[in-house]
Amino acid sequence: MKQITCPVCKTSPSKTSSHQSIISCTGCGTGWTYLSKEFDSEALYSDEVYAIVDNRKSIFERVIFSEAKKVLQKAKSLNAQANTLLDFGSGKGQFLTVAKEMGWKGIGIETARERAAFAMEKYGVEVLSELYHGGIIGSGTFDLITLNHVLEHLPDPLNLVQELLEQNLAPNGLVYIEVPRSDSWQAKLAGANWIHWDIPRHLTHWTERGLEHEFSKIGFQKVDSRRFSIHLGVLGMLQALLSKLGFRENLIVRLKRNKSFPLLISIALLLPFAWILEWVSAKFNKSGILGIYMQRNG
Repeated sequence: MKQITCPVCKTSPSKTSSHQSIISCTGCGTGWTYLSKEFDSEALYSDEVYAIVDNRKSIFERVIFSEAKKVLQKAKSLNAQANTLLDFGSGKGQFLTVAKEMGWKGIGIETARERAAFAMEKYGVEVLSELYHGGIIGSGTFDLITLNHVLEHLPDPLNLVQELLEQNLAPNGLVYIEVPRSDSWQAKLAGANWIHWDIPRHLTHWTERGLEHEFSKIGFQKVDSRRFSIHLGVLGMLQALLSKLGFRENLIVRLKRNKSFPLLISIALLLPFAWILEWVSAKFNKSGILGIYMQRNG
């Protein structure tokens, strides 16, 4: 696979670009990753960043569960009758697990077989391990369809999501999409070292205005949003602060591989500042993570 035109509108870059550079599309304004060389997209998800770690009963799981609960509670406040869920790109099944505990009837789609197997075996949730090419999934009338940090990985994001929603979202259903915010304060602070660029795995890079504009083209409008995230928002800000001290590694990989004493001390000292900065950035709508709830126009 390679990507030499905008994955959203197929516009070619206006000037010669280097491999793995980020381009602001002159056609639609979406940020996207220019990949001039062929690469194995499946192999990208077999490294340490995406390695499956069994963190059940850990503080990390509690944080993830807490944030999933907030996302689902907000969905309920927007549509009190909602109780069926399709989690597209369901990963290890943690979001589905929280939904199940809250009384939702949920199903997941996960292309990585190892992650789907983990979700079914460890959490007891229903996951289909297959690549979505279109059509109806299950009943095809889901009250809520979620894409948590999935959109930025899709090579043809809007066409695929349009098909998914047209075929599977109930008439008054909700869509929740969460992505890294490319115009966030932490992205500007970290520059090229921002952990959420995640090139070449992230193929598109979104702003709130960009998401609203592109989804309006396929008949959806924003009805609410979510900004502050402990799990990925504070983590991104922490890594941005570390980058100003010369840290150039992927923080997630480094913590998995080698929890050195100097790094742990640096994290302990910077974490309160990262938390405060990310909370303030959320107030100014410049948080590292952006979640948008949408419904069909009209």
